[in-house]
Amino acid sequence: MKVGLGYSNCENAFIAGQQAAQHAIAQAVFNDADLVLAFCSGTMDHQAFYRGLREVLGQDVNIFGGSAIGVITNQHLSYSGHPAAVAVLKFEDNYCQMAVATGLFNSPFKAGEQLAETLPTMSDASLLLLLYDSVKFSGSENAAPVMNPSAPLLRGLELKLPKPLPIAGAGLLGDHGFSHTQQFCGKSITQQSASALVFGGNIRSYIGVMHGCQPLSSQRYTITGIFGQFLYTLDGKPAVKVIDQAFGSDSWRSNSPVSQLCLGIPADPAADLSMDNEYSNRLISGVLPNDEGLILFEPDMHEGLQIQLMRRSPALGRTSARNSTEALLQKIKQDGRKPLFALYMDCAGRIAQFDQAPATDAALPIAGLEEAREVQNLLNDARIPLLGFYCGVEIAPQAGKSRGLDWSGVLIILTR
Repeated sequence: MKVGLGYSNCENAFIAGQQAAQHAIAQAVFNDADLVLAFCSGTMDHQAFYRGLREVLGQDVNIFGGSAIGVITNQHLSYSGHPAAVAVLKFEDNYCQMAVATGLFNSPFKAGEQLAETLPTMSDASLLLLLYDSVKFSGSENAAPVMNPSAPLLRGLELKLPKPLPIAGAGLLGDHGFSHTQQFCGKSITQQSASALVFGGNIRSYIGVMHGCQPLSSQRYTITGIFGQFLYTLDGKPAVKVIDQAFGSDSWRSNSPVSQLCLGIPADPAADLSMDNEYSNRLISGVLPNDEGLILFEPDMHEGLQIQLMRRSPALGRTSARNSTEALLQKIKQDGRKPLFALYMDCAGRIAQFDQAPATDAALPIAGLEEAREVQNLLNDARIPLLGFYCGVEIAPQAGKSRGLDWSGVLIILTR
């Protein structure tokens, strides 16, 4: 596999598509790509951006990607203005197959089944890359946005796959206002869809999960009142008041989405949440009027589920990103594999502009606080091409199965 990367931050979407594609082709050592990965700001005119890509890349190549809060390359961590990034891929002794499922809005589970049934049989399949639209209803001033859950999508997909595969990917998010997202699905632009790329041939993927939260205390709480993405009570008490008491104030409510806290779901009831890979986090999007309850980002919790309150730690996020990336690179070296390309899917809540610098770091530029910089620096040192984007939900294998994650980063390094 050969790779070329391109970037643009141009307000004119058509020109942005042209620029990003031209830069990618200029960096590549080939003229015709076998696959294009492309992500652009959700505020951008996707149709015009797509036409700009086609103007340079032609009409035959499949383009896979869509809306993003921002993008990441070897040189850029970009989420202001109109960021867009493109990777052009040329396969050698490897290949991929694509599938697209519509109707995510009606049934994520059936969309997952449709994806798996549409994919051709691949005896050498080694990775499934999954993208889907996070937002079901964008919401309004008086109504919270409603999200498409990842759990039933993954269940439907895994149920129909001919053999188990590591699944990694993301729920797309285009802006912090939870507007509807769009996807580039081969040769079309769709909404309320899920799409998959399955890689085969002489490819092996290495997947790392970067965390950034730690338990607020050792106490666990049982969900006793919940409907969809609205969580009303914990241990039979109003959830908002429970968190106020545990946190020591109501200041955690000041940001929406909530930036200081999230909810931790143990991988199993006996899991030790001090261990990174023993839990998955769930973002709190906000608080219902009159403190009636919490608005969750993903509607996948249920009554009887035990959770733990987790405090976000930018310092822990940086440490986890650095340690996880170093461990992946060391494992690749030990296995005698050659890294070809890295894809990083980072939670939009982890971008630097939402970090609050400790007093001792007050003189540092805000970009220096971003955990994605750790990933970028290490991959640059290893000379690995990097494309990344900021998303709503991250998906990765964890504790024995693929799961939807929040407040996390997922790094995939493709090797041969």
